[in-house]
Amino acid sequence: MIVVHYSPHMHPGGPAALAADLSRTLQAEGCGNIVISRGGEIISRLHSSGVLHIVCHRPNILTIWSEIRRIRKIIRQHEPDIIQVYSADAAWIVSRACRKIGSTKRPCIVGALTGYLPPAAQARAWKYCDFHTVISRHLGAVLQSDSTPFRCSPWVIPYGVDEDMCHPSYYPTDGWLNQWRGQHPLPDHTLKICIPGAISPLHGLEDIVHILTGLIRSGVSAHVFIEGDVRRALTTYVEELQDLFSSSQLADHITWLGARPDLRDVLCVCDVIVSLHRQPATYDRAILEALALGKPVVGYDVGVIGELLEAFQPEGRVTPGNTQAIIDTLLQWHSFTPTPITEIPYPYKMTDTAATYHKLYNHILSINRK
Repeated sequence: MIVVHYSPHMHPGGPAALAADLSRTLQAEGCGNIVISRGGEIISRLHSSGVLHIVCHRPNILTIWSEIRRIRKIIRQHEPDIIQVYSADAAWIVSRACRKIGSTKRPCIVGALTGYLPPAAQARAWKYCDFHTVISRHLGAVLQSDSTPFRCSPWVIPYGVDEDMCHPSYYPTDGWLNQWRGQHPLPDHTLKICIPGAISPLHGLEDIVHILTGLIRSGVSAHVFIEGDVRRALTTYVEELQDLFSSSQLADHITWLGARPDLRDVLCVCDVIVSLHRQPATYDRAILEALALGKPVVGYDVGVIGELLEAFQPEGRVTPGNTQAIIDTLLQWHSFTPTPITEIPYPYKMTDTAATYHKLYNHILSINRK
């Protein structure tokens, strides 16, 4: 079996990381994989795993037809069984490329949907793909409740973590720990809280004020680490948050970490991870990794956060907006740390993800052989 993963819009993280991790895991299990994407940091990861990478450029109105011809040439050369696309535009390009390919040589097009789509893009995604996968039950429910027609119900396949890199027994090196403690010295018994994710009004960071104030009034010394790329956030929003923290006399209890490539280590040294998303998200890699590392996580019970907490730590689910419930949970966990998981539950390991995709591909091939 040969699988092509195609997206001309790939950038680090998100669908690009999913395509890279999925193709590497499938390759290790004996399935041939080709990734067609823009260049970047994923190339070396793919080559070291034996995955063929073909560089493409983001098509525009002047190059779209040459890109279609190029994809058609790649299909004829490698004769893949499956082409997995990660955007609506990619689905359209591949469907056009397949028009001049005979039915016996035409690969099946699988759309891997990882986030919300505008109505027009969603219609194209359903129209041009033979099968679809969604990254969470929440996203599947949103898409199926839409009036857009689709050929069959999507498969729910979460993007799992690499259990060799992210597991309950993982801990940072002594060198990293010494550097961290030197940069962020805190008194003993300080409750260290990490809030990872994008710096956005959708992510409820204003609730930090009520949470920190409640903890301090209860006699708990607490410090919040906000992880996220401030440079990609609205400047006015960041300034509003900073003014809010200063006026609440909490600025000394909050550290802005920026985007951290060593987030896994940061999660490990914090006592608890908090998610304040009030809007339902379709995916949250940082929270999944924190749970896979065995860290206590408390968050609003919406979207994929609710799904993850249901599987890993049900007691961490809180009614959206109920900051007092978060305070009560943190106070309880500060006194009695919850028992960490010993094994990542199904289906949240990368091997689970690859196995389910492999099952889908075999299902598709069995249908096509009839």
